[in-house]
Amino acid sequence: AQSFEDAKHDAEAQSKFIREGGRFPLTAVGDINTYAVFAETTRCLISDLGRVGVIVPTGIATDDTCKRFFGDLIQKQNLASLYDFENREKLFIAVDSRMKFSLLALSGKPIKRGNFAFFVTQPKQLENQTRLFQLSSQDIALINPNTLTCPVFRTSKDAELTKKIYQNVPVLENEKTGINPWGISFMRMFDMANDSGLFHTQDPQQDPGLLKEVRDLKVPLYEAKMFHQFDHRWATYTDNGDTRDLTDDEKSDLSFSVKPRYWVDKKEVENRLSGKWDKNWLLGWRDVTNSTNQRTVISTVFPVSGCNDKFLIMLPSVSNIKLISCLLACLNSLSFDFIARQKVGGTALKYFTMRQLPIIPPEKYTEKDIEYITPRVLELVYTSWDMQPFAQDMGYNGEPFTWNPNKRALIRAELDAYYAKLYSLTRDELRYILDPADVYGAEFPSETFRVLKNNEIKQYGEYRTQRLVLEAWDRIIRNS
Repeated sequence: AQSFEDAKHDAEAQSKFIREGGRFPLTAVGDINTYAVFAETTRCLISDLGRVGVIVPTGIATDDTCKRFFGDLIQKQNLASLYDFENREKLFIAVDSRMKFSLLALSGKPIKRGNFAFFVTQPKQLENQTRLFQLSSQDIALINPNTLTCPVFRTSKDAELTKKIYQNVPVLENEKTGINPWGISFMRMFDMANDSGLFHTQDPQQDPGLLKEVRDLKVPLYEAKMFHQFDHRWATYTDNGDTRDLTDDEKSDLSFSVKPRYWVDKKEVENRLSGKWDKNWLLGWRDVTNSTNQRTVISTVFPVSGCNDKFLIMLPSVSNIKLISCLLACLNSLSFDFIARQKVGGTALKYFTMRQLPIIPPEKYTEKDIEYITPRVLELVYTSWDMQPFAQDMGYNGEPFTWNPNKRALIRAELDAYYAKLYSLTRDELRYILDPADVYGAEFPSETFRVLKNNEIKQYGEYRTQRLVLEAWDRIIRNS
């Protein structure tokens, strides 16, 4: 048979390679890329009137590494159907239960709209029409214009609502058109492996033997686990090298700051930001996440410092700082998180995914919107003296706001309701985002914030976020 290296580049050679018994080894170019070669080979074997069905990992439709293959399927309308399965019920006994695979059907004749289903665990579930939905090439180009990879929906309702949002709100950065409303650029500041030689374990703030001049030359290296939404003091390192969450009492101390594992030279941070950013604070989000976590998008602003490679930095070029606070509020809103959950197929929220998420553009904010949003963001963020530079850039010169969990929950609910309105949602659509079962019943196969709901019922005896957000929505509508 032809060698793999020859066969993978030539359609005729691929056909001959398979007919003569050749096999594509999974270690040749990496598992998912090998399956793409395999699927492309079967595509080349069918006639204009033929079809082929193959079982492949779901990443062939959702991963950035396969975007050219899947994008070509979409553009040429060769995708007949893609049914994604989770192996949780051991359809394949010898395969890990976490493995996701798909039944991929390709057509030689162009098909305007392909059939899709995701998160299926048994073939009989494909008989449930609420799980099935159709997407045209135009739909996929609307939702994922840069990669043309497949969005992941649990139900037709999820697909319908997502399409509505994308029709009203542009993506953060459209690489095809060059439209970038926020003038966004991204940065991964310090790599934990490659840059480890720059990290210092000695605490310059605690060592009395170090001169002040030396202490000022070192800044903390923040890690993603130390942040949460609107909160740069989520977790701290302990003396034994572990991390723990801060208590409400600690956060009530306006001078309390988290202890990092490492420090870096201030000059190293300045060199990376030089010519790109001139503020004394930064904006970023957690890379490691999941669509089934309590929340998927974790974003905040934090003091200028070192930052590891799992907290990705976003550098907007708009000059109005109040608009940047609106951007932060958007990133942490439930409406935005709902969309992100449809787009995060694995355990990471990378740049290519963030670029294709629908984020309210700066020109859409009215003065009334800014007046409503910015004081609430300021109160959520400015809870310690080390965030004073951000507060001053916002035009506020007072003391930090006292940490009050109940008041913060109310403020966040007001922002969530307001952003649902900015995303042009109805009250019922907001209810659906909060809890699909509240709209369609307990047997409905979709879930959005199930973990948040369960955690709050356990802690408060109710789904508090749902109540507070809907109450805030009703107040906003009455006052509008």
